[in-house]
Order: sequence, then structure tokens, then C-alpha cells
Amino acid sequence: MQSQSKRIQKLITFSPQLYSLVKEKAERLGLSFPEYLRLLAASDVKKEVEQIPMIDEETEKRIGESLEAYRKGQYTTISTKEELEKYLKNLNKKI
Repeated sequence: MQSQSKRIQKLITFSPQLYSLVKEKAERLGLSFPEYLRLLAASDVKKEVEQIPMIDEETEKRIGESLEAYRKGQYTTISTKEELEKYLKNLNKKI
């Protein structure tokens, strides 16, 4: 079975002046007209996606607090399974 890339074609109507300006810009950049339009669309969408927060405010706050505690040396290094078990037992005793 041959793999085919899925493409969607759309007909876009431009005024002659706009088409001429866009075509000239694409040529100056060494791109074809369709390549330039795809580049513009991808760039525009990328800007919007970058502005979407990846975490909520509460999570961001907790990360900030954790980083501050790390900077102050308020953290525990656990290297082995035994150290982890000992640490967890001590936590249970505190509860």
C-alpha cells in the first residue's frame, strides 16, 4: 500500500493588487505563492498556540514554590530504594 500525504485544496480569491503584492513578497523570499501562504498560516497559528497556558495558575504557583525551596536547599536527595523507603517511613511517622 502506498502512503499518501493528506492535503486539502481550497480556492482563495484575491484582488489583483493583493495577489500581486503577495506574489512579489513570496518571490523575494524565494518561495512559491502557495508556500508563502502556508508559511504565513503556520506562523499565525504558532503565535496563538504559544499563548495557551500549559498549566493552571495553582500548578504554576506550586512549581514556583518548589523552585524557591530548591534554591534555599530545602530538599532531600534520594539515591537508592532503601533511602526512599526510609524517607517514606519517616513521613508516615510525622503524620
